[in-house]
Amino acid sequence: MATLTDTIDIQPTTPHPDFEPEEEWKTGLRQHIEDTLKPAVEKLKRELNEKLKGLSPPDDTKAHIDYDSAMAGLRRAANEQYRQLLERERQERRWAAGEPVDEKWSEILMKEQQALLDMYKKGATPKTNQPEGTRDEERSQPPPCQPLPSAKVPDRASLPSESIARDRT
Repeated sequence: MATLTDTIDIQPTTPHPDFEPEEEWKTGLRQHIEDTLKPAVEKLKRELNEKLKGLSPPDDTKAHIDYDSAMAGLRRAANEQYRQLLERERQERRWAAGEPVDEKWSEILMKEQQALLDMYKKGATPKTNQPEGTRDEERSQPPPCQPLPSAKVPDRASLPSESIARDRT
């Protein structure tokens, strides 16, 4: 049976293999997207079955065309969501490793961090899609960023001092 994300085939946009998510992560992402869109698919199938009741084969062509068109739209949405989340993961891995990040993604990440900081200052907690009491290991969605085998956390002594950092600006 064909799934919404069967046609997804993306080549890495980053030249460094350490920033490419593992196949297991990609599979989990595909499954999460399918699970998210499953209610919409089931709704389309129910609507098609309702339209087909009482129609003879020559008269049901429009119902099938409408269904196929709607399913194609869902597949496009699933593919686009997959592409965006995969590229985001690549960029987050680059960022976590201290490598340059695409300017567009850098702006997005900074805005998200600022929004989290603002919420924290107001005493609010960020909303998650995770049900209360669910541990990270039990999530159906892949983690947004996994540690890189090559990423090393610098020790404090190796970081530039504040005065050096101020001199650069």
